Amino acid sequence: METHIEKACRYYDDNYDLIFERMWQSNEKHKLNNANQNLCRFCGKIAPEVTFRTVAHAVPELLGNRGLTSSYECDTCNAFFGSTIETDLGEWSKPMRTLSQIRGKKGIPTLKTGPNNSSRIEAQKGNIKVKTYEEDPIHEIDEINNKIIFPLKRGSYTPVAVYKAFVKIGLTLIPENEMGPFKPALNWILDENHAQSWFHGMPIIHTFLSGPMPSDRLVTFILRRKSKVNSVPYCYLVFGYGNDIYQIMLPAPEKDAHLGDKELSLIPFPTPRGPDPMKYGAPTIKPLDMTGTTPVRGELVKIGMGYEKKTQHL
Repeated sequence: METHIEKACRYYDDNYDLIFERMWQSNEKHKLNNANQNLCRFCGKIAPEVTFRTVAHAVPELLGNRGLTSSYECDTCNAFFGSTIETDLGEWSKPMRTLSQIRGKKGIPTLKTGPNNSSRIEAQKGNIKVKTYEEDPIHEIDEINNKIIFPLKRGSYTPVAVYKAFVKIGLTLIPENEMGPFKPALNWILDENHAQSWFHGMPIIHTFLSGPMPSDRLVTFILRRKSKVNSVPYCYLVFGYGNDIYQIMLPAPEKDAHLGDKELSLIPFPTPRGPDPMKYGAPTIKPLDMTGTTPVRGELVKIGMGYEKKTQHL
């Protein structure tokens, strides 16, 4: 009998071509180029109307990417994305980036809570340090399953802005000759009015890999529908860092118009397993609805970490 991994591999082999693939260390230097280095891919403006002096990271630096850059994002667009949708992405992803020890531009983020931010979780010398007070606990202990559960608060974010930030990554990485169908998506991510969300796509598929994972490696794939196939969405970005892998539909309205409101059954892209599924558990896969247009504040996300033994220091 065909395993679910074999079934997923066959599904993507039958329906999609891989048009971009990269796995890299966070500090590994490489610049993506277009034929016209003076033309901004996002706003369509050309030098000298716009400048290209700022280093434009192809994947936001806050997600651990320090080496992969692009030459075709102008300074104006770079500043716009950094102060809008990438801020939402950072606030939404902060709890997991802390526990996975993802080092961004300002280091690994520290999580603070309680009166005067006295309780905190921070990375120190490769370890996670938790400072908490009995009257203001920042964690729960599951003695039966040897787990510490952290109910952590995300920063304020708008779900569709997070979706736009993921789409922006895909539109940065996709080869220049594949950009034709994505003009509406470019206009969409440049619209800071998130209430104007014409895109009602499929949910983001989130795969969480349990156990210790490298904090300095990233992986991306872009999958484009085969020319003789018309029964599946046109294009996906698969993006992974730390313990998290996300599968995002890249909106190409004309290419997907014939799908209409059809109910589609998505098979998640087959991802590598964690370091030891027998010890840390199998990957967990769930859909994320990130199409909401209303800001979310004070959202709690529960993240569990296992431990072998508990010791008490007096």
